Amino acid sequence: MLVRMIHSHSYMPNFTRRLRKDEEPEYRSAINEAKRYLGIKNISMIIHGSCYPAGGQFDGGIGSPFSKQAEELIKFEKLHGFNANQLGPMGEVTRGNISPYSGTVFAKNHLFINLKELTTQKYGNILSPQTYRNVILQNSQKENQGTNYTFSEFFEAFEIYDIALKEAYKNFKLKLNIGDKTLQNLNKEFEKFKAQKGEESLQEGLFQVLTRMYGTMDTSVWEKDVDRNLITLLRKRDPKAIERYNQLTSRYKNDIDTFIFGQFIADKQMKENKEFREDLDFVYINDLLVGFSPSEEWIHRDAFLEGFKLGCPDGGKLGPQLWEIPVLDPNKLFNQDGTLGPAGKLLKNKIESAFESCENVRIDHALGLVDPYIYDKRSVSITNGYLDRSKFYANNLSNLPHLDPNGNYKKILERIVLPLLKKHDLKPEDAIWEDLGTQTETFKNIYYAQNKLPGITQLEWCRGENSPHNNTALIGSHDSDPAIKMIKKDWIRNHDAWNVDYLSGYLNSDPTREKDRAKFKQKIITNPMEQVKAKFMELFTSANNIQISFADFFGIDKTYNIGGVESNNNWKLRLNSNYEDTYYDNLESDFPTALNMPEILKGAVQAKIDLEVVQASKDCPEDTEVFRRDLHKNMAPLLASLDKFANILKEKTEQPEEEEHINITA
Repeated sequence: MLVRMIHSHSYMPNFTRRLRKDEEPEYRSAINEAKRYLGIKNISMIIHGSCYPAGGQFDGGIGSPFSKQAEELIKFEKLHGFNANQLGPMGEVTRGNISPYSGTVFAKNHLFINLKELTTQKYGNILSPQTYRNVILQNSQKENQGTNYTFSEFFEAFEIYDIALKEAYKNFKLKLNIGDKTLQNLNKEFEKFKAQKGEESLQEGLFQVLTRMYGTMDTSVWEKDVDRNLITLLRKRDPKAIERYNQLTSRYKNDIDTFIFGQFIADKQMKENKEFREDLDFVYINDLLVGFSPSEEWIHRDAFLEGFKLGCPDGGKLGPQLWEIPVLDPNKLFNQDGTLGPAGKLLKNKIESAFESCENVRIDHALGLVDPYIYDKRSVSITNGYLDRSKFYANNLSNLPHLDPNGNYKKILERIVLPLLKKHDLKPEDAIWEDLGTQTETFKNIYYAQNKLPGITQLEWCRGENSPHNNTALIGSHDSDPAIKMIKKDWIRNHDAWNVDYLSGYLNSDPTREKDRAKFKQKIITNPMEQVKAKFMELFTSANNIQISFADFFGIDKTYNIGGVESNNNWKLRLNSNYEDTYYDNLESDFPTALNMPEILKGAVQAKIDLEVVQASKDCPEDTEVFRRDLHKNMAPLLASLDKFANILKEKTEQPEEEEHINITA
């Protein structure tokens, strides 16, 4: 007989203080009024697709931005002032490389499919409850107990989805053949999908077959020439290619068809989630990769510049970064009559693809669309881990005019990108433009002078007072440590952007509030978390568009991706299934690390009040006192409301006493 002592509170509901339903309208009103006063158009959370919460019976190894859990998270975010999520790239990843930035552009990540729905009548029960239980319930990962995070299990996810989708497609065909009405309707949608994207999906499926056959996505080492250039040769009606194509599509028909079916389901669920977000006025921002995947280079080989790859000159002592990303052929962007060539059409389709599941885009590495840094792969020679620069041939495209004699790359923004944004009802400043990196004069002229495009202000490295307000401002990106880890580093604490005199002065600039400034400075000197809060207050005064990483908002002290470093946990961090409880638990704790939005916004609002007073004292010194008095009177209700809710979220709740019960198990 086994006797176990169990604490009763482990099985009781969470008693954290959170907003009551009757408090939520006033809370939303205060948050939105603060955003209006600060001139903030958008607050988006940086949270990649796999970082969404799952857990329990819904856990297939990773999260999904198109799941029921995602819908609940969106409602939670809306309450706290967010109106958008900055996703990562949405393409397929592989077992060998789970980075979303190495994924496909056109094929969607099938790991985002909600398998639970496939067990319902909506999908004709094509996934049996028994299989679902076997692959999901028994394989559900155990979350880190007592933490506000967990880690994705990509290997488990690949295994789970392989089993589930094979069965789902098999049952789909069987039930369709016996006249199942639900599946007849579903098949109509499937046929429509295949008419639009069937060829594209089939080619991706073929690439996956050949990749498994050769054990690598590097087509240059594939043994057979016909396999290396299969799609290109098919377009030329090459007899050997046709024979090989027929052989592969016959032998691996079920694998390829299952892949196409999975793409259809992913596409269907993505669009359904889009309808849900429209009702809530919540936006998804798709991270538009600067590059293409090996499969897309294989499928569209004629659109790329042979032998050249995209990289970055900033690589430290090891030399330039060799990204191995294929480069669109400048001479195939536009035809002589001004129409789009093969490369131009591919780029256009890539941007259109980004809008299929999302309402906005982040332009990744904008430099790569204007004046990319490219290198001849044939000139790369590595000795003892170092690049042999004597043989290396690389430069920005503007310095290699023989490769782009007509200056076609300089026309990409005006003739392809900006018209497509307009088509989707976006102004140029609505998109998120990532202009970080080494900039050339050509880029500066086209990007800033001619098109007057915004960029990124990353306060990890700079002061918010210098940020253009049409920029997108953030502290850390998906490649950064969360701020609570940043502040522990000497270079951060001593950096000009985090200087305590600057922060206390900028956030309390009205000379009549000198005592408040001194008190504020002392607080951030003695408490690193208060310095982090000050940095977020600064953030909200810095730009019209604000981004906050999910790790920062929920107070997680783990890094999602350590940029430029190989780590077993890169790309795996995600929210736990109990994120609401752990968020509110965090805020009411003695050492909170999560962001208390009304507290942060109150500091930002006070900072703007001070800045307006200071500006008034410069413009009309004689009217300063009247202006200050009237402004403080007008803003007092908002400050009081924000302060009220900041304190509500900090309220400590009485936890139930622990009672020991005897559980006797034979």
